[in-house]
Amino acid sequence: MDTGLASIWVACIGGTFSLIAVVLQKFRTENKKDHDTVMAMLRLMRRAQDRTEDKVDGVSERLTNHIEQHKK
Repeated sequence: MDTGLASIWVACIGGTFSLIAVVLQKFRTENKKDHDTVMAMLRLMRRAQDRTEDKVDGVSERLTNHIEQHKK
């Protein structure tokens, strides 16, 4: 194989791997953004769940007090 043809092959192979690396990096960036979005939504859901639990605890306490009043 002559030197010119070998240089062309090296450039083609190197270029192909460079393009693959760029595409993979782009997918990694998008994947990180997606994960960040999901984590933000999960945090919001957790806060809403905590508030709901607090409300249920309050209703439970009031109901317990109400039942105790009827026992008297």
